[in-house]
Amino acid sequence: MDGRLAILDSASAVSIDARNVRRTIRALEVTLRSGQRFSEQRQRSYSPYSLLIIGLKRPRVELYQRVDERIEVMLATGFIAEVQAMLDKGYMPNLPTLSAIGYREIVAYLQGEITLEEAKAQMKRQTRRFVRHQGAWFNEKDPKIHWLDVGEGTVTQIEALIQNPENWLMLGTPLE
Repeated sequence: MDGRLAILDSASAVSIDARNVRRTIRALEVTLRSGQRFSEQRQRSYSPYSLLIIGLKRPRVELYQRVDERIEVMLATGFIAEVQAMLDKGYMPNLPTLSAIGYREIVAYLQGEITLEEAKAQMKRQTRRFVRHQGAWFNEKDPKIHWLDVGEGTVTQIEALIQNPENWLMLGTPLE
């Protein structure tokens, strides 16, 4: 981005790792479209909305099993052909969109760099890593989040949370 972010928003340029191209591009997009510095928008600490934040939990083993099953279904229902079609249309393998989990591994498979089994194993490993990161982003100890175990009765629990105004974070509630 050859210094454009530093010119438009020096605070974001300092806080964003220069090697994180996707985040740098996002900061530039937000700044250019909104006319406000990305760093200033991220400092907003009060919600202009009434919020109800619900977190759904599953045991990690179950999450990993669901990840594995989902990847198998993706591969069985044409994901490899989808990636091949993108490459055939001229999409370059180094595009940020093709660096997403799954695409990167299937591109490597299609280019003969790894086997299909290796691609599957890498997809599963990277997705599990992402699951762990999400667990860190959404902290179970955050008092603003109403955490529920997924199972029978979860929908009823959610309905009860929605119907009780005491569960909502009101307009202007600090988010951090």
